[in-house]
Amino acid sequence: MPPTLACFSLLCAAILLVGGCTGMANTGATDHAAELTTSLIEFIVKTKGRQERIIQTVCPRLSDVLVNRTAQNQGFHRDVLTEVSLPVAMATPPMLCRLLLVETVPAGMYVDLHQVAFRTDFGGPKILALRDIDVEQTAHQSTQHRLLLYSPLQQSPQGFTWRVVLPVHLRYHRWAGQGEDTSATVRLKGPDVLIHCEGDSQAATRCEESRLFPAPCAADSQEVCLWQLISGKAEPLLFQVPLGQQSHAGLVITGTIAAAVVGSVLILATARRTRREAHRKKDSKNKKE
Repeated sequence: MPPTLACFSLLCAAILLVGGCTGMANTGATDHAAELTTSLIEFIVKTKGRQERIIQTVCPRLSDVLVNRTAQNQGFHRDVLTEVSLPVAMATPPMLCRLLLVETVPAGMYVDLHQVAFRTDFGGPKILALRDIDVEQTAHQSTQHRLLLYSPLQQSPQGFTWRVVLPVHLRYHRWAGQGEDTSATVRLKGPDVLIHCEGDSQAATRCEESRLFPAPCAADSQEVCLWQLISGKAEPLLFQVPLGQQSHAGLVITGTIAAAVVGSVLILATARRTRREAHRKKDSKNKKE
């Protein structure tokens, strides 16, 4: 099938999926599902070369889904640990399932994809960014961005477990004016947890169209799969970022200029002293000869 027809078929699937989202009772959930579907389809169409057919999913019977999130380390460079536990009515033979986490990273922080790629070689998750990430921008000049996190599930008689560490970095924020707060709060919401399973459909349940989303089957795959959105939202993580004070601008500017002048003088003095010593040694060597 030509690429244009493949894109058309994906867009038709998107319309059907977005239409299915209207069946959700919660208006906020409907808006979020439609926005998520749109961003995923835009990414799939933008990254050309993907296969035209969509691989269907088997929806397992899930009971309680547990999502635990903790923030590690201190300062502007943190690690977010996510642990997902999926108790599943086991099939015989067992289903082959994969987990996908869709992280919505707020404007106040970013993920360095080069750092993530380095960690992948040591067992870290494989990640796709739905758009380019500018790591140099400040918080007020940035927008949120979405990431797709892929990692294999570990299967046991109790169900599936999944554990991943995502490095995040807090952005610098605009300084605070007189009487404003001296710190800003960056709120990282819980991720959307999706699962794709293949196996014995007799041990599965009927899939709800409103909970199915198209996304790449893997970070390095050209295939598109349907993923089932499963319940289990983690509490948001809150990060405090200190703000510069506008009232301190004069002091900071004066101190910066003074430090630059003093540093320059010391460098010039050291260079001059080193040059004199070099000449002195050279003259002494010439006299000995």
